[in-house]
Amino acid sequence: LASMQGKRLVLIDTCGISQRDDRLAEMMNALAAAGTPARPVSRVLLLNSASHAETVEDVARAWRAHDTAGAILTKLDEAARIGGALDALLRYKLALFGLTNGQRVPEDWHPANARLLAHLSLKPASRVFALAEDEAALLAHSAAGARSTAHA
Repeated sequence: LASMQGKRLVLIDTCGISQRDDRLAEMMNALAAAGTPARPVSRVLLLNSASHAETVEDVARAWRAHDTAGAILTKLDEAARIGGALDALLRYKLALFGLTNGQRVPEDWHPANARLLAHLSLKPASRVFALAEDEAALLAHSAAGARSTAHA
């Protein structure tokens, strides 16, 4: 970190260390020790908005123990629903520092945007599990056939 002293922001990836891995605490302690009173290290959680609500909850709970300053909500482009991630942000009182909707940094990194988050959380259900028009027609046709044979 000493070589990065002139930088305003330095991002360090935990390389996929699970929130349940004992090495996470060791890494967090080592990073905290690398800071100085003038330049403390702040921990920011990258919270995957595409994960199930239970997983997001588990991650946020684990990171709370590591004096997390806030979060960046990631993978908005992949998330069918973001309610679980928003719930975790609110429940654990995590400041929202930004949003990402792709893999390119900094192009896909955006400031936190309440209007966008409200829109995404209130939009109609994803079409992932909805029937396409032709599928719905096939089901309606087969249901009509089943009713006519049941009455015969």
